[in-house]
Amino acid sequence: MSLSASCALHQIDPWAYLGDVLILLPSWLRDRVLDLAPKSWKQTLENTDARQRLAASPWTALVTLAA
Repeated sequence: MSLSASCALHQIDPWAYLGDVLILLPSWLRDRVLDLAPKSWKQTLENTDARQRLAASPWTALVTLAA
C-alpha cells in the first residue's frame, strides 16, 4: 500500500513503475538504488542510461503487454 501511495504522491503510474523497476533492478548499481525510489523516479527516467536499459530489455515488451 505504501508503494501505491508514494507513486500517487509523485504522480507515477504504480504498475508501470513497478514493471520498470523490476526490469532495472537486477543490473542496477547498489550505491544508486535510491534512484529507483518513486521520489527520484522521474529524474531517473530522464537519465539516458536508464532509458537505454529499459529499451534493450526483452522484458519491457512483456510488461507493456501485460498492462
